[in-house]
Amino acid sequence: MLRIRVFEAADLEELRRITVEGFDGIAIDQNVERAIGIVGGHDWRWRKARHVDEDVSANPAGVFVAEIDGRVAGYISTRIDREAGKGRIPNLAVDASERGAGIGRKLIEYALEYLRAEGMEFVMIETMANNPIGQHLYPSCGFTEAGQQIHYVRRL
Repeated sequence: MLRIRVFEAADLEELRRITVEGFDGIAIDQNVERAIGIVGGHDWRWRKARHVDEDVSANPAGVFVAEIDGRVAGYISTRIDREAGKGRIPNLAVDASERGAGIGRKLIEYALEYLRAEGMEFVMIETMANNPIGQHLYPSCGFTEAGQQIHYVRRL
Protein backbone atom coordinates (compact mmCIF):
# COMPACT_ATOMS: atom_id res chain seq x y z
CA MET A 1 0.00 0.00 0.00
CA LEU A 2 1.24 3.48 -0.89
CA ARG A 3 1.88 5.93 1.90
CA ILE A 4 3.24 9.47 1.49
CA ARG A 5 5.10 10.98 4.41
CA VAL A 6 7.57 13.73 5.26
CA PHE A 7 11.26 13.10 4.55
CA GLU A 8 13.42 11.59 7.29
CA ALA A 9 17.23 11.79 7.42
CA ALA A 10 17.45 8.00 6.96
CA ASP A 11 15.87 8.44 3.47
CA LEU A 12 18.71 10.55 2.08
CA GLU A 13 20.85 7.86 0.42
CA GLU A 14 17.84 6.20 -1.19
CA LEU A 15 16.57 9.54 -2.50
CA ARG A 16 19.99 10.24 -3.99
CA ARG A 17 20.00 6.81 -5.67
CA ILE A 18 16.51 7.22 -7.10
CA THR A 19 17.37 10.71 -8.33
CA VAL A 20 20.53 9.70 -10.17
CA GLU A 21 18.82 6.66 -11.67
CA GLY A 22 15.70 8.59 -12.65
CA PHE A 23 17.49 11.52 -14.25
CA ASP A 24 19.94 9.44 -16.32
CA GLY A 25 19.54 10.63 -19.90
CA ILE A 26 17.64 13.82 -19.03
CA ALA A 27 19.71 15.70 -16.41
CA ILE A 28 21.12 19.10 -17.33
CA ASP A 29 24.28 18.16 -15.42
CA GLN A 30 24.69 15.14 -17.71
CA ASN A 31 24.27 17.39 -20.75
CA VAL A 32 26.93 19.74 -19.36
CA GLU A 33 29.29 16.81 -18.92
CA ARG A 34 28.66 15.67 -22.49
CA ALA A 35 29.43 19.18 -23.74
CA ILE A 36 32.57 20.01 -21.75
CA GLY A 37 33.58 16.89 -19.83
CA ILE A 38 33.86 16.22 -16.11
CA VAL A 39 34.23 19.38 -14.06
CA GLY A 40 35.89 19.73 -10.67
CA GLY A 41 36.68 16.05 -10.45
CA HIS A 42 33.02 15.04 -10.08
CA ASP A 43 30.67 13.54 -12.63
CA TRP A 44 27.05 14.51 -13.30
CA ARG A 45 25.74 11.86 -10.90
CA TRP A 46 27.55 13.50 -7.99
CA ARG A 47 26.15 16.90 -8.97
CA LYS A 48 22.58 15.61 -9.38
CA ALA A 49 22.71 13.77 -6.04
CA ARG A 50 23.66 17.09 -4.42
CA HIS A 51 20.33 18.52 -5.59
CA VAL A 52 18.67 16.23 -3.05
CA ASP A 53 20.98 17.58 -0.34
CA GLU A 54 20.04 21.14 -1.33
CA ASP A 55 16.32 20.30 -1.30
CA VAL A 56 16.34 18.75 2.17
CA SER A 57 18.48 21.58 3.50
CA ALA A 58 16.27 24.33 2.03
CA ASN A 59 12.87 22.93 3.01
CA PRO A 60 12.96 19.56 4.82
CA ALA A 61 9.27 19.87 5.81
CA GLY A 62 8.41 20.13 2.10
CA VAL A 63 10.16 16.96 0.91
CA PHE A 64 7.72 14.07 0.69
CA VAL A 65 8.52 10.39 0.34
CA ALA A 66 6.30 7.77 -1.27
CA GLU A 67 6.65 4.47 0.53
CA ILE A 68 5.34 1.04 -0.38
CA ASP A 69 5.56 -1.66 2.28
CA GLY A 70 8.24 0.33 4.12
CA ARG A 71 10.39 0.80 1.00
CA VAL A 72 11.06 4.20 -0.61
CA ALA A 73 9.32 4.25 -3.99
CA GLY A 74 9.82 7.92 -4.88
CA TYR A 75 9.87 11.46 -3.61
CA ILE A 76 9.09 15.08 -4.43
CA SER A 77 10.69 18.25 -3.13
CA THR A 78 9.23 21.72 -2.77
CA ARG A 79 10.46 25.24 -2.16
CA ILE A 80 8.49 28.22 -0.88
CA ASP A 81 8.84 31.94 -1.65
CA ARG A 82 6.31 33.48 0.72
CA GLU A 83 6.80 37.06 -0.48
CA ALA A 84 6.09 36.09 -4.08
CA GLY A 85 3.37 33.56 -3.19
CA LYS A 86 5.35 31.10 -5.30
CA GLY A 87 5.85 27.41 -4.73
CA ARG A 88 8.36 25.42 -6.72
CA ILE A 89 8.90 21.71 -7.28
CA PRO A 90 12.61 21.27 -7.98
CA ASN A 91 12.77 17.47 -8.01
CA LEU A 92 10.46 14.50 -8.50
CA ALA A 93 11.73 10.97 -8.95
CA VAL A 94 10.18 7.51 -8.80
CA ASP A 95 12.10 4.26 -8.44
CA ALA A 96 12.39 2.41 -11.76
CA SER A 97 10.54 -0.61 -10.36
CA GLU A 98 7.50 1.55 -9.50
CA ARG A 99 7.17 3.77 -12.57
CA GLY A 100 3.86 3.81 -14.42
CA ALA A 101 1.81 3.14 -11.28
CA GLY A 102 0.74 6.76 -10.70
CA ILE A 103 3.17 7.48 -7.87
CA GLY A 104 4.56 10.61 -9.54
CA ARG A 105 1.04 11.99 -9.96
CA LYS A 106 0.17 11.23 -6.32
CA LEU A 107 3.35 12.94 -5.16
CA ILE A 108 2.49 16.02 -7.23
CA GLU A 109 -1.02 16.13 -5.78
CA TYR A 110 0.40 15.81 -2.26
CA ALA A 111 2.92 18.60 -2.89
CA LEU A 112 0.20 20.84 -4.34
CA GLU A 113 -1.92 20.40 -1.21
CA TYR A 114 1.10 21.25 0.95
CA LEU A 115 1.83 24.39 -1.10
CA ARG A 116 -1.83 25.46 -0.92
CA ALA A 117 -1.81 25.00 2.85
CA GLU A 118 1.35 27.14 3.01
CA GLY A 119 -0.54 29.95 1.24
CA MET A 120 1.19 29.78 -2.13
CA GLU A 121 -0.73 31.30 -5.03
CA PHE A 122 0.99 29.37 -7.80
CA VAL A 123 3.54 26.63 -8.32
CA MET A 124 6.20 26.09 -10.93
CA ILE A 125 7.79 22.88 -12.13
CA GLU A 126 10.18 22.46 -15.03
CA THR A 127 11.41 19.69 -17.26
CA MET A 128 14.00 19.24 -19.95
CA ALA A 129 12.97 19.02 -23.61
CA ASN A 130 14.36 15.48 -23.64
CA ASN A 131 12.08 14.32 -20.80
CA PRO A 132 8.90 12.94 -22.39
CA ILE A 133 7.54 11.74 -19.04
CA GLY A 134 7.62 15.24 -17.54
CA GLN A 135 6.23 16.76 -20.71
CA HIS A 136 3.23 14.42 -20.47
CA LEU A 137 2.75 14.27 -16.69
CA TYR A 138 2.90 17.96 -15.79
CA PRO A 139 0.22 19.18 -18.24
CA SER A 140 -1.96 16.22 -17.26
CA CYS A 141 -1.71 17.48 -13.65
CA GLY A 142 -2.97 20.91 -14.68
CA PHE A 143 0.30 22.72 -15.32
CA THR A 144 0.43 25.15 -18.26
CA GLU A 145 3.61 25.80 -20.21
CA ALA A 146 4.79 29.32 -19.39
CA GLY A 147 8.02 29.43 -21.39
CA GLN A 148 11.05 27.58 -22.63
CA GLN A 149 14.70 28.02 -21.79
CA ILE A 150 17.93 27.07 -23.53
CA HIS A 151 21.00 26.23 -21.46
CA TYR A 152 24.48 27.12 -22.67
CA VAL A 153 27.77 26.12 -21.07
CA ARG A 154 31.45 26.92 -21.51
CA ARG A 155 34.59 26.16 -19.62
CA LEU A 156 36.36 28.95 -17.78
